[in-house]
Amino acid sequence: MQMKWVKLPKYCELSGDTPNAVHARRKKGHWVDGIHCQVRNKNLWINTEAVEQWVEQGLKRSSAGSG
Repeated sequence: MQMKWVKLPKYCELSGDTPNAVHARRKKGHWVDGIHCQVRNKNLWINTEAVEQWVEQGLKRSSAGSG
């Protein structure tokens, strides 16, 4: 079963990302609270669907610039 929202440790386990990388993206505004992630009961939850879209948009931009 694939879940839309997962807690940060599970996201890191699935993606290979680090908590520091996630927090850096939030701090830089690449990931927006309420869209890509949200804090509930002192836990950071990650929206895997929104993050996947974010990655795909970045891939499209980088491939468009390389041609």
